[in-house]
Amino acid sequence: MHNIELGSLRTNPRGTGVVWATMDINRLAILVGGITIGAVAGAALQFSSVSAAVPDVRHASVAASAPVALPTPSPSPSPSCPPRTLAIAFTGNVTDPSVLGLHLPWGRPGDPEGLMVEDYGAYNGTTIRKHLPVHDVTTGSLVELFGHNAIDIALDSGTPLYTVTSGTAYQITNWTIPGFPQGWAAVVVSDVLKDDQGDSIAFLYGHVREFDIQNGQHVDGGALIAKSGGDPDDPGAGFSDMANVHFEVIESPQPLLAHAGTVNPHQFLENLYAYAATNPARCL
Repeated sequence: MHNIELGSLRTNPRGTGVVWATMDINRLAILVGGITIGAVAGAALQFSSVSAAVPDVRHASVAASAPVALPTPSPSPSPSCPPRTLAIAFTGNVTDPSVLGLHLPWGRPGDPEGLMVEDYGAYNGTTIRKHLPVHDVTTGSLVELFGHNAIDIALDSGTPLYTVTSGTAYQITNWTIPGFPQGWAAVVVSDVLKDDQGDSIAFLYGHVREFDIQNGQHVDGGALIAKSGGDPDDPGAGFSDMANVHFEVIESPQPLLAHAGTVNPHQFLENLYAYAATNPARCL
């Protein structure tokens, strides 16, 4: 802020001298008087010029007292998120997983992933798994195997399940192994995560006992989608003998079809929970 001050412009029109009786002295007096008058006129002209060049003092005072807006300081840059790997097959297009807004599918940051009761691909050659084809794309092409196309995590019945990313949610009420009780599953087709072929990646939560979304509803990442089940007494348990969630990662142009290709979610879940336990939520 600048304060404007105008100094007083002063002239001294007064002539000092004694009027003498002689003609020469009178002429001198006239000459001096003329010089003095000229000085006064010059000073007046100079003051007029200054007045024209400088704003009216009253307005200048108002301008000087007006507040001057100070620039808003820029926010401090957020610390960068430690790098990590998404660990989902065929997602080389994802260079920075933090832009996906990922969320834990159950529990809270710091919680363990949970006890895995059956891994992806598990099959001992004699159990019911012979009825469960695995449409596996982990190797790069669709391969029909027999085994487990997901990871089963032991959770108490009624545990809240959350969307990993934003997307469109669906209810499946005929999710089952042919010839066995029908089960329920919730599926979220992501709108931010695609594989290298441009197909949306979907996440399936099997053995749910309760849906918390409408069929076809768009959901944000971290939204409550369902409650886990799997206990034989739970509705929607399907083929299950204990409370758990069956978690699939699907890569397919038609992720809701029964023969959609799946990829192993084991390392993805392990990385996600370990990262959430030691880094800010914004970095997920």
